Amino acid sequence: MKKLFLLMITAVCIVSSASAQTPIKYQGEVDLGYSLGVGEFALGRVNIHTVHGAKIGDYFSAGIGVGLDMYHDDGTTDIMVPIYLNLKGYLPTNTKITPYASFDIGAGIGASEYVTGLSGMYLTPAIGMKIGMFKAQLGINVQKLSESGVSVSMNAVQIKVGVVF
Repeated sequence: MKKLFLLMITAVCIVSSASAQTPIKYQGEVDLGYSLGVGEFALGRVNIHTVHGAKIGDYFSAGIGVGLDMYHDDGTTDIMVPIYLNLKGYLPTNTKITPYASFDIGAGIGASEYVTGLSGMYLTPAIGMKIGMFKAQLGINVQKLSESGVSVSMNAVQIKVGVVF
């Protein structure tokens, strides 16, 4: 029992000293984008997303994202609300320009008349560049919707611009 207690105390001390050396600070983002539909159900959509989380050192950030994806087809607009975990890895090249790789994973939830009750996987791997407080990224958005055993893929090439604060 004493050994287990000492091991736990040692682990807490190591984690505390490691986190004291790595600066962790709040990071928020707001993005506006467009996704050009590709594949089986190729519907374009306007994206408004926000991510709030933590920047851990110079190389990593993690946050929770939520957005509005407004699908448009034949004069109708359907709204999906993606809720996701956002992970970013940065390659700091200098103080002004920072390339990054981003990965979103979560679920999209139907929020308008024709898609209410639909939900499904939301996945977006992307690459981007942060220049000062502005950013731009290009990614592949995978959105699957399902109900009663029927699944539909609504994939897209996604282009976003945004502000990091």
